[in-house]
Amino acid sequence: MKAAFITLGCKTNSYDTQAMMKILKEAGYDIINYHDKADVYIINTCAVTNISEAKSRQAIHKAVKNSPGAVVIAAGCYSQLSPDDVINIPGVDAVVGIKDRHRLAEIIKDAQKQKTIQVYPISDERIFEHLSVDSFEDKTRAFIKIQEGCDNYCSYCIIPYARGPARSRNLEDIIKEVKNVVSSGHKEIILTGIHIASYGKDLKNNSLIDLIEKLNDIENLKRIRLGSLEPKILDENFLARLSKLYKVCPSFHISLQSGCDNTLKRMNRKYTSQEYYDIVCNVRKYFPNCGITTDVIVGFPAETEEDFEKSYEFCKKVGFMKIHVFPFSLKKGTAAEHIEPKVEKSVIKNRCDKMLSLSAAMQDEFNSSFIGKTFEVLFEQNNDDINEGYTDNYIFVKTRYNQVLTGQIRKVKLVTNHTEFAEAEISE
Repeated sequence: MKAAFITLGCKTNSYDTQAMMKILKEAGYDIINYHDKADVYIINTCAVTNISEAKSRQAIHKAVKNSPGAVVIAAGCYSQLSPDDVINIPGVDAVVGIKDRHRLAEIIKDAQKQKTIQVYPISDERIFEHLSVDSFEDKTRAFIKIQEGCDNYCSYCIIPYARGPARSRNLEDIIKEVKNVVSSGHKEIILTGIHIASYGKDLKNNSLIDLIEKLNDIENLKRIRLGSLEPKILDENFLARLSKLYKVCPSFHISLQSGCDNTLKRMNRKYTSQEYYDIVCNVRKYFPNCGITTDVIVGFPAETEEDFEKSYEFCKKVGFMKIHVFPFSLKKGTAAEHIEPKVEKSVIKNRCDKMLSLSAAMQDEFNSSFIGKTFEVLFEQNNDDINEGYTDNYIFVKTRYNQVLTGQIRKVKLVTNHTEFAEAEISE
């Protein structure tokens, strides 16, 4: 039997897909490219925005069209939130929620006989579903899922309803998995989850920084990169301990969402802009050359022009390496659905364009500040004799070289800034 996967959405979904691939491999399936004809298609869906749901439906339609008669399984957040809608998409044979992915091989057998929905309430779930990976094929970096769910309930976000409450993975399981992916050749891991800052809050005597300290001791692991962080975890104690761990990459994605306090309050974020700024300054005290990226939503309900300008000026003040800009997307079932007035789409687009221009200017300035400096780069791929990879502080690097360097960590000198990447020379 041949199975094919497609993944939409976040790094956590990427991990979940890899874990489901492992389950099917162990059941005797051959994993093939999604564009080829398979006996089974698994679409790991996303529901973070309405566009994400639309893309999930498109992926399902593509699978059905690509191989009529194949078993089509829809998994992930969209499936968890809207199982009845998904099962009624023509060609879908089974819908799998967040809890039962470990039973995927069994669910496929059931779906060959009749349509089935394997979705159960998640709001009171307290157990981390045991999934695991041994490697990430065709990737130099491995995602390591350390927790599931979120308790924050930001007013724009549907994910706590899809993933359930925050729950942590057993520390020993994480360490074992990291050792496995390192033995498979991965030099860098990325700690991921829905809300990794909450790791350990449901465990005894373990926290995120405790976990990172233990991972730092793993032999042959070269780099530890952190997924998206809530600002308040980056307190003095956390940063002081983190700065002593030489494998931790000085690259931080610190979620902002808005630089305007009025908007932050409506979003149900748990900090003010000043608190955020103080945290960023402290991060830079411990990690002077770090890259700091963030997310910003523009056009949140009731965001005035003055609110947006405050957010814009705040981002300029912080001086991010890059901003991931998101136009507000209304999700039914969230508190933001009831916040008025809504911002017109044309206004949102103009604000997006302005924030994106700021992001490009900041990325150009950040990259320029390191031209002439030497970094170690983990190379991830080679295209037409151009090797591509990332520095530890997450500058995207390209270098022409007479060897394929994929999977290697090499010293390079940054020589030219191209805004979105830096051109480099190998330091022999």
